[in-house]
Amino acid sequence: MKMLRKFIRFMNPPIDEEILKEIDGNSFRSIRIISLSVFLFEVVTIIMFFISNINGLDHEKMLSLISVCYCIILCATAYYLSNKMLQSRKLSHKWFFTFKILFFILFTAWAVFIDYRHYKHGDQMITFFAVNLTMSCFVIFRPWIGTVLVSGSFAGLYAALYSVDKAAGIQPENFIVLALISMACNAVRCHAQIKAATQTIRLNETISELKSASRRDGLTGLLNRLALEDDASTADGRKMTAYMIDINYFKEFNDQYGHAAGDTILREVSGTLKHLYPGAHYYRYGGDEFLVLTYKAPEENYGSDTYDFRQEKYGVTVDLSIGNAQGSPSNYQEVFDLISKADKALYITKQRTHSAEYGGHDRRK
Repeated sequence: MKMLRKFIRFMNPPIDEEILKEIDGNSFRSIRIISLSVFLFEVVTIIMFFISNINGLDHEKMLSLISVCYCIILCATAYYLSNKMLQSRKLSHKWFFTFKILFFILFTAWAVFIDYRHYKHGDQMITFFAVNLTMSCFVIFRPWIGTVLVSGSFAGLYAALYSVDKAAGIQPENFIVLALISMACNAVRCHAQIKAATQTIRLNETISELKSASRRDGLTGLLNRLALEDDASTADGRKMTAYMIDINYFKEFNDQYGHAAGDTILREVSGTLKHLYPGAHYYRYGGDEFLVLTYKAPEENYGSDTYDFRQEKYGVTVDLSIGNAQGSPSNYQEVFDLISKADKALYITKQRTHSAEYGGHDRRK
C-alpha cells in the first residue's frame, strides 16, 4: 500500500497555484520556441518544394503540400497565441492546460499523418517519434496526463499503420519501449520542473525580502534614502506635498540621556508621523530628519509647522519643526526640487523655534 501511495503521488504530484503558473510559463516559452523553429524549417521546406516541383503536382505531392501548409499555419497560430497568453495575467491554469492539450493533439495528429504516409511508401519514420519526444521533454503535463496523451498518440500511430498492412513492419517491443521512454521523459521533466519552479519561487521571495529590507531604515522601520531614490523616479505629475521634519535639540538630548534614549525618541517620532500624515510615504532622511511625501491635499494633513509630545519614560517634551512645500513633480529631479523647497521651509521654522523669543533651549525644560 505504501508503494502504491508513492506511485500515485508520483503520477499525480500536488502542485500549488504559484508553481503551476511557473510551469505553465516554462511550457509556453518552449511552445513558442518549438513553433517558431518548426515554422522556419517548414517555410524553407515549402520554398524548396515549389522549386523542385515547378512543373506541376501529382496527388501525393499535393498531400505533402497540404501537410506542410497545415504545419505552417499551426506553428504560426501556436506562436501567436502562446505570446498572447504569456503576456496575459488574467488567464487561469485551465486556459493554459487546454491550449497545451490542443497543441499536443494537433501536432501529434500531423506527425501521425506524416509517418503514416512514410510507412505506406516504405520510407523511414522519424517525424512522429521526434515530435513525441519533443512534447514529452518540453511541454509539461502531470505524469498521469502525459501517460494518457503519449499512450493515445502511440495507439493512434499503431492504428494508422495497422490499416496499411496490420503494422507488419513494426516490432511491438521496440514500439512499446519508445512509448515508455516518452512517458518517462514527461514524468521526470514534470518533477524536475516542480523542483526548479519551487526553488525559483523561494529565490524570488528571498530577493524580494532582501530588497524590501534594503529599502527600510533598521531603527525606525521607515523607508530610507535608497527607497526615496527609487520612488522619486516614478513621479507622475500628481499633486504632492513634501514635509521635512526635524527634532529640535536632538543632539543635546542624545548627549544628556544617551543614544539608547535617542533611538527611543526616533522610533516614537516615526509613529507620530504616521498619525499626523496618514496614508503617506515616510522616510528617515538622515539623523533626526524625516521626510513625508503625500498625495493628499494639505488640509487633509496636520497643518502646523510645529508639533510636540511628551516622552514619559524620560520625562521630556519632544519638539518637532516642520517645513512643507507643494508641487506636481513629474520626474526624479522635480521631486528633489520639491524636497529642497520643503527643507528651506523647515530651516525658516527652525530659525523661529530656536529663537530666544520662542523659548530657545529653555523649551525643553
